[in-house]
Amino acid sequence: FAGEAKLTREQVRSQNKENLMQIIDNPDVSEEQKAEAVSSMVTLSETAERESAAEVLLESKGFPDVVVNLTGNSADVVVPDDQLDDTSRAQIEDIVKRKTEVAPENIVITPLSQASE
Repeated sequence: FAGEAKLTREQVRSQNKENLMQIIDNPDVSEEQKAEAVSSMVTLSETAERESAAEVLLESKGFPDVVVNLTGNSADVVVPDDQLDDTSRAQIEDIVKRKTEVAPENIVITPLSQASE
């Protein structure tokens, strides 16, 4: 699941970046629209870096196959079902909070079995 989810996420990001580059490279687009597209591109890159940093640290702490998805000021974390006791939840929340700067109340941790419903 994790590999598939990350691949899909990367494909969507790649398409978004391509769309933004078309705006940036279009001579008929205003400078203001180009600036907005550049800003969106920077945000996409920063989001990808924060998700990756959280996933790498989670994996190094014994949580493989975790997917972190950031949207605005919230984080969705999908974990294998066997990793969800209270201690694990607290550890995952702490790592995601540190690496993504998302407030704990905006971090949703979901077991894989519920995520696919």
